[in-house]
Amino acid sequence: MNESVRRYFHAGALAVWGAVAMGFYFSGRIASYLHPSFHGWTLFSGIILLLLAAGIIFFPLGQTCCEDDCGGAHTPKSWLGLILTTSLLTIPLLAAVQISPSQFGSVAVMNRGLAESIIDLPGYEPYTEPPLPNQDGSIGAAGDAVDTGSYLIKNSAGQIETSPIDLLYAAHEPDMLADFENKEVEVIGQFFPAKKNNPHGDRFSLIRMFIMCCAADARPVAVTVKTKTPESFADMSWVRVTGRATFPYEGGNRVAVIVADSITPCEAPNESFIY
Repeated sequence: MNESVRRYFHAGALAVWGAVAMGFYFSGRIASYLHPSFHGWTLFSGIILLLLAAGIIFFPLGQTCCEDDCGGAHTPKSWLGLILTTSLLTIPLLAAVQISPSQFGSVAVMNRGLAESIIDLPGYEPYTEPPLPNQDGSIGAAGDAVDTGSYLIKNSAGQIETSPIDLLYAAHEPDMLADFENKEVEVIGQFFPAKKNNPHGDRFSLIRMFIMCCAADARPVAVTVKTKTPESFADMSWVRVTGRATFPYEGGNRVAVIVADSITPCEAPNESFIY
């Protein structure tokens, strides 16, 4: 087999991997698979792979006895072997790009189990964050009292824009509890039917996927939503919930429950994961 033909096969495999990496980055699909701290490295890897592919084609190394008329003992790889190798390196990747969903389905959520308490998440430690900046931007001494509520983001209606994981933290952290308890909140998440503590059918779980690194370690974080009447949205569809954040004791533990005033369908946020 001609060495130049073999180079094109090798370069093609590298180019496919590089193009996929860059395609995920520029299309935004990467946000459904990786923590933001890895996004830049993915782009960098794609560029390197494309440069390597170009280097193999335009800057080949010296001939190493691999032409068809080679008189040495080396046996060139057959056409079948080269095609098979290249196919194994590229076809599964391209197929995965086409068929893999950009979000988790209900089956994946059930298999991974809902994290309905902050202590269910890996790496959780009791609240020990340093003091927040003062209004003038200075940092107070450790132990100084800081009005954390002044740093909460609110929408035009005055409701706190938050996420399920913040409410789970509030159920266990006294400082955050004071900021959220009985306050009006707006939370975006995915609808999932409540599987327990729902005798009247007026509750559902509002889910966001939490990741520490990538989609492989994703865990569904859920906060309970209590409604006036039973709601029936498609499983894992995105909804916007506004209502009052409450933190009752259930089963001996304080839990986060949103008493909903409004539940409306919405588009998925640009960052579907929480970190």
